[in-house]
Amino acid sequence: MKDEQNHDYKEQIHYSTKQVTFRSPVLEGWNWTVHEITSPVPGPLLCVMAGIHVNEVDGIEATFQLVERFRRELRCGTVSIMPIVNLPALADRSQHVCPIDGKNINFSFPGSSQGTFSEALADALLNEWAADAACLIDLHGGDLCERVARFSVAPMIGDKSFDEFNFTLAAAFAPDIIVRIPPELLMKPGRSCSGRARQRKFAAFAEAGGNGLLDENSVSFHRDGVLRVASLLGMIEEQARTNEKQPFIATEYHWLKAEINGWCRYAVEPGEHVVNGQTIASVYDFTGSKIHDVIAPVTGVVLWRCTHAIVTSETDLFGIAAGELRRIE
Repeated sequence: MKDEQNHDYKEQIHYSTKQVTFRSPVLEGWNWTVHEITSPVPGPLLCVMAGIHVNEVDGIEATFQLVERFRRELRCGTVSIMPIVNLPALADRSQHVCPIDGKNINFSFPGSSQGTFSEALADALLNEWAADAACLIDLHGGDLCERVARFSVAPMIGDKSFDEFNFTLAAAFAPDIIVRIPPELLMKPGRSCSGRARQRKFAAFAEAGGNGLLDENSVSFHRDGVLRVASLLGMIEEQARTNEKQPFIATEYHWLKAEINGWCRYAVEPGEHVVNGQTIASVYDFTGSKIHDVIAPVTGVVLWRCTHAIVTSETDLFGIAAGELRRIE
């Protein structure tokens, strides 16, 4: 009898794909595919997106798997899933940026309807597609020349109840690292989760993966994290955690450039702990002579690193997070 009831309920879950357009004239002519799953029981709207960087394939693959999971398991509300945000980047697999304006959509939020393509798209995602969402989830991780740790981002606005729940959403991914963004940084253009925080709306932002390669552990990190967020919102049954270790809570985020052209040999990997003054990479000239050491500026954890040996003075080599280990209850 229970199996029959479950089957009948699944038959009532409505699934559709839509071609979404946005109001800004800068975005005219572009259509975004959105998968929408709606339960017969009213409830929250959850928006999930990936592919702001099209080579970060683990997040994109996770969205495809999530469509199937929510079609079977959604108990209330609506889930709207946009697998690929940066459509102009698909043809050439553009790294990091949108080729129309050369900007990184990931650092264009909250955007502007009067801005360039990336800025107009950031504005449309926040204020049209996900305007009424209880939570917006943005999945990232590992462009063609980088590898990232399993981490999530939690913007803080200085309101205790808001900040606690935003942190809970970040923790739902069971990450190794949670990066807390302080309120004073939210006034700068930033990630989707920062744009949402400026609106006092909840968001989750997760990173895992590397080098544009599909990796099942990274895919499951994204997929299961989204399912746990949906569970927190009461949209599906409770989801178990698979990682109970203490995450590293980051309160500072340092970007390190190569500072010199050459051939780079890396000494640390994402997720590794480093100490202030440690040599984390060395750059050689193209005859093989060492010309520069890259030094950790703080004690902390490696969030991500470049993976290509050929670097320029402007190449972003590492992201280092400083903070502390803390148990999540």
